[in-house]
Amino acid sequence: MAYTHDLAVHEKLELHELLTFKTACAAKASMMQNQVQDAQLKGLLNQDVSNARIQIQELQGLLQGTMQ
Repeated sequence: MAYTHDLAVHEKLELHELLTFKTACAAKASMMQNQVQDAQLKGLLNQDVSNARIQIQELQGLLQGTMQ
């Protein structure tokens, strides 16, 4: 993203808050995968964890871009 260097402080804090929330959600979904018996629910949790990992990497990239 070309404009990440121009983010205001409150925008950087919002990104950090989203990153923290997404990380907690991914951890919970990952732990629940081991406890779920239903194959369809297990598949949904697996998909959620995979999507969350991608989103976490994107948020980290945005935050790192603002630190440079």
